[in-house]
Amino acid sequence: MKTIKTLASAGLVAALAATGAAAQEVNTEVSGEISVWTWPNNDRTFEALMPAFNEVYPNVTVDVQGYPSGNNVYLNTLQRALMSNSGPDVAMIEIGMIAQLRDRDQFADLRDAPFNAGAMADQFTDFAWENVLGADGQVAAVPKHIGPGGLFYRADIWEEAGYDTDPEAMAELLSDWDALLEAGKQVAAPNERWIIGSGEEIVRSYLAQNGLSYFSEDGTHNFDHPVMIEAFDLVGEFAEADLISPFSAWTPEWQGAFARGQFASVIYGNWMGGLLKRAYSTEDAGKWRVTFAPAAPNGVRAFNMGGDYMAVLAGTDNPEAAWAFVTFVVSDPASLEQQYQQDDLYPAFAPATESDWINFADPYYGGQNVNEFFAEVQEKLVPLTLHPLDSIAQSAMQTAVDNVVRGVMSPQEALAQAKEQVEARL
Repeated sequence: MKTIKTLASAGLVAALAATGAAAQEVNTEVSGEISVWTWPNNDRTFEALMPAFNEVYPNVTVDVQGYPSGNNVYLNTLQRALMSNSGPDVAMIEIGMIAQLRDRDQFADLRDAPFNAGAMADQFTDFAWENVLGADGQVAAVPKHIGPGGLFYRADIWEEAGYDTDPEAMAELLSDWDALLEAGKQVAAPNERWIIGSGEEIVRSYLAQNGLSYFSEDGTHNFDHPVMIEAFDLVGEFAEADLISPFSAWTPEWQGAFARGQFASVIYGNWMGGLLKRAYSTEDAGKWRVTFAPAAPNGVRAFNMGGDYMAVLAGTDNPEAAWAFVTFVVSDPASLEQQYQQDDLYPAFAPATESDWINFADPYYGGQNVNEFFAEVQEKLVPLTLHPLDSIAQSAMQTAVDNVVRGVMSPQEALAQAKEQVEARL
């Protein structure tokens, strides 16, 4: 292993120095090839970062492999690799997987040399850092981005329906879920256009606005909780009004509906913008805007949906190169600016939120500075409690809401089915 030299990336040093933090020493002469596993759209994000990364680390080659995220394909692929002590040098971990994976000893403890990640702990959003800590305090990964959420809408479609599509005006119009329901009836077209892409958008955002996770801190599931019942009832109301598309989220039909102009709006985390720009709605630059999601009965509009982390596998043959890539992606200003402006990835690295580049007139959003909304959401959101069975609960929830939307089950029946599926795994 090479001795780490006091030769740091100028970007990283500047970012940390601006906050009074000590910059980590990095070895820009590290060399070798590493492999990275992730999912779409992160594979494109990483490929796009290679020129900037190799300006700092010219002797490191990164092989990026993207696996589908739907139906737990990526999670299952990674778990099989961990069980056989194989896999990549660096692995992405989505927020719904982190509680399930963070205690696996196949991941390097990033407190140890040559990583020394503890020196960066106070530079990340608090809840994102807490999510990576294992039962014994080990650091299983470092946060990459978080997911402050909002309502993405097609200004041209809402304008055709007669509405003022300025983001502030839309925030006032869609002040709560009832308001979205009523306004949506004027925008949706039966079997042609919807204002919600999938019922999961309603459940996930509504739960988060109310601070309700799939599981409580004591491990008890919340599928009997009044807020969960309210969320499913809300799906039922929107479905009865034909405001939710019949497509399951993340399927080819659902993805294609964006390009066909069939979704007037969707409710997701900040990262959805990257998928719109690079994959789902590439020909619609200038048409999309962002505003706050409708408020829950408690008045809260803010929520977090999503976020991810980067882990180094304990079996890597080149921990220095792996760590160089990880720290560059999650903390280097050039990396974070590119990820935010091109892929709408909101940094978990706290000093970045004070950067000038996070506030800009984005041509994809018709010149809107979307951070005027997401910065406020990030400040007000309530972090959720994570549980090892989150991916199971998420899958059960998604199946249940699809059944409600398609009229296969009532909200009560679908929720009971989801509860049964989750309890079978407890």
